[in-house]
Parts: sequence; structure tokens; C-alpha cells
Amino acid sequence: MPRSNDQVEQALQEYADLLSILGDDPFKSRAYEKAARAVGGYADDLTTLEPQGVLAIQGVGKSIAAKVNEFLRSGSFEELDALRAQVPDGVRAMTAIPGFGPKKAMAAHRELGIDSVDGLVAAAEDGRLAALKGFSPTTERNVVEAVRRLRASEGRVQVNEALEVAEDLLDRLRAISGVRRAAYAGSLRRMAETIGDVDLLVASDRPERVMDAFVGSDTVARVL
Repeated sequence: MPRSNDQVEQALQEYADLLSILGDDPFKSRAYEKAARAVGGYADDLTTLEPQGVLAIQGVGKSIAAKVNEFLRSGSFEELDALRAQVPDGVRAMTAIPGFGPKKAMAAHRELGIDSVDGLVAAAEDGRLAALKGFSPTTERNVVEAVRRLRASEGRVQVNEALEVAEDLLDRLRAISGVRRAAYAGSLRRMAETIGDVDLLVASDRPERVMDAFVGSDTVARVL
């Protein structure tokens, strides 16, 4: 059974994602992303706190706290449900395509009625995407290629396999001059049973040096 913190983290992150897809205030979306991470990393289980106690979590103000407490009572919150009704699951799936962000996904949905990855690929293959403002034949080729790569690499691995990969990468990152701290995050930090990808966080006063070393590593096959 997942911790209540993890469930709330997922709900807040979903809310942030939906705000981003709908083109809402980007600062608001980022505030919810930060709050989601803070809740997920909070030491005490949220169910042990008084309603006001949620405000002790960094980045959680009155508005976010109200949503957290509503989720703890009912398993969701009203504003999240309202946004879910506006964005089909297929549109959210499109935002996972590298290089095809929330604005493009929503434009494809609103202008062409596309509500699935398969529908997006079909539109790219028959030239309908390029007719949209901000799209081009290059966009179409990139969509088809990105979906092909994603489907070729579909599948999740057991947490112990992902942990080995993460630890190897972290050892390499920690050896880079200027790295103060490096850790894994996301579903691996939560020790989910299976892992789809590995998220790494690095703190450094010289981020450019870290990124150059990371993307130049002999373990890297492709940089997107």
C-alpha cells in the first residue's frame, strides 16, 4: 500500500501536468511541481498531521494545503477532477513524446481532434500536422521517429535492475568536479515495484560542467 505522501505527490504532479497542458500560468504549474516533490519527500506520513500541519511542508501554502487535505479525505480534489475532464488521457500520452510538448499536444487536439498517440502518428504520416501553426514537416518526421523509438524501448524493469543502473550513473556523476550531491528520484526513490525510467538529481555550482560530462559519457547512446 503506497504512503499517503506518495499518493498526494502523484495527484499534485498530475495537477501540475494538466495545468501545463492547458497553457495555464507556468509559475502556478511549477509551484505545484515543487509542492509535489516536497510532499513526497516529507518524513512524516500526512495522515498523522492535523489539517493545519500540512502548512509546515516547504512550498505548501493555504491553497495547496486545502487541496492536500481534500485529497486525504476523498482520494481526489475538485480542481484536479475538473482539469481531468478537459484533457483526454490520450492527449496526456502525447506529451510524453520527446520534443512534443503540452502546447503542441493541445493544439493537435483542438485543431484536428487528435486524442491518441496513434491518431497523432497517422496525422503526421499523412501531412495534416504540418498545416498547423508552429508545426512543420520536420515536426511530423520527429513525431514518427520519436514514437517509433519509444515503442521499441517500451517495457519496465524490476526495481533492483533500475537501482543498479542508477547507482552506476550516480557514481560517475559524483566523481565529476563540482558535484555537491547526486541522488535518484521519481518512482525509483519511492521504490515502486517496476521502473519505466531513472530520474537523477544533481546539485552543483557548475551545472554546465556536469551536463557536458554526463552527455559525453560512454554510456550515452542518444541525447534529446
